[in-house]
Amino acid sequence: MAKLNPEILSIIERKTGKKENSIRHDISIMRRTNAKLPLNVVAHLYALKNGFSVLQKLAPAEKAVVPNTEFEKPLRLVKTQRRADKKRVIEFIKYATSNVFLSDHIVEINRAYTARCYTATFILCRKIIENLLIEEILKRKFPQKDKATKELYYDFSQNRNKDLKYILDNLKKHAQDFGTDKALVEKIVHDSKAFKDDANDKAHSLYHLVKSPKELDDANVQGIIDMISQLKNNIP
Repeated sequence: MAKLNPEILSIIERKTGKKENSIRHDISIMRRTNAKLPLNVVAHLYALKNGFSVLQKLAPAEKAVVPNTEFEKPLRLVKTQRRADKKRVIEFIKYATSNVFLSDHIVEINRAYTARCYTATFILCRKIIENLLIEEILKRKFPQKDKATKELYYDFSQNRNKDLKYILDNLKKHAQDFGTDKALVEKIVHDSKAFKDDANDKAHSLYHLVKSPKELDDANVQGIIDMISQLKNNIP
């Protein structure tokens, strides 16, 4: 029986880092399905499987019976620098808050604006204004334990917060309760009117779309938010 070429064995040991006994065992198993091939040819196939060749060490007669097997180099992972194709998010509005839900809404508004989804941005702006007025103004100013004052923003029959229209109407009716900030309250109500009706149309009508950022810019969303922030800071 032909013996394994020591030079081939030595190359395989060096290339794979395996011990002689382990290599001989692997080749022996591999030969079970290649019984008609010379031992050194099987060793060559074993080398190919591990990403290198020992063809140069085969005898001419052995080379003649080598199966038509392409040499496969081991897969090498090349780390490439990923091109930064993420578009910088435009900060259409900003508002410092520890409320994670308000914060997440602001992030979503800025992403929608950056993606030029202006109708979605408009509707989300209405939502953030409505919730800022409830969470940061009405709940701070009026005691929540009092049902009468809670009804300024909460609909007990529906078990949910009231629509922005009612929030603005009730805020205007109670503007005098804010003392010297009465004018500020009235200004917030006045500037938020664009979102009272228009956002409803854009949310529920197929034909109302915001196709230009100018409509959003003209709505002065950041100005409204800044006024709400100022009013909140003035509430004891």
